[in-house]
Amino acid sequence: MAQKKESKFYIAKTIKDARKKIETKIKTVNEKYVKKQLENGREFFSELKSDPIKRIDDLIDDSKDALNKTKDDRFKAWQKAAKTAKTDARKRFKKINIEGKKVYKGIENDAKLLVDDFIEISKKNIERIPMKKTIEKKIASTIESIPSKLNLPSKDEIDNLVSGIDGVNKKVDALNKQYANA
Repeated sequence: MAQKKESKFYIAKTIKDARKKIETKIKTVNEKYVKKQLENGREFFSELKSDPIKRIDDLIDDSKDALNKTKDDRFKAWQKAAKTAKTDARKRFKKINIEGKKVYKGIENDAKLLVDDFIEISKKNIERIPMKKTIEKKIASTIESIPSKLNLPSKDEIDNLVSGIDGVNKKVDALNKQYANA
């Protein structure tokens, strides 16, 4: 039995989860609204075929009752809907904000993974380059030869010069003390 390998990328996981949620919602909507409405429609047409006058009279009576009830409940329903929409919108905006932060964090982590993988692969590829050490030695020797080509003193020459100047300074100081005491 083959195991499914989960992606280490946040975006792939998020899309997969969202797809599952959407499929579930679509199935629920189909069962709850579409299927029921189709069955009611079939029933209505079969009753209309069998006795059209009775069915139309029933519709008129049902419509009168529905209109009376709607007049009373219409204003209350609008108030309730407005209040519910307002609170739902606030909740959704908060949820969207939180989800947005999660997505940005996930993208950041994905980018870090990609950069780390890229660096690791690059290091391996650089080590496999033929003549890498030869190139490094040539570059190092070229850099080391620059001071002599520019007629700059080497470190050893500068150290010798500094020690010579220190010796001269000591002698000058000694002579100054002699003449100051004399």
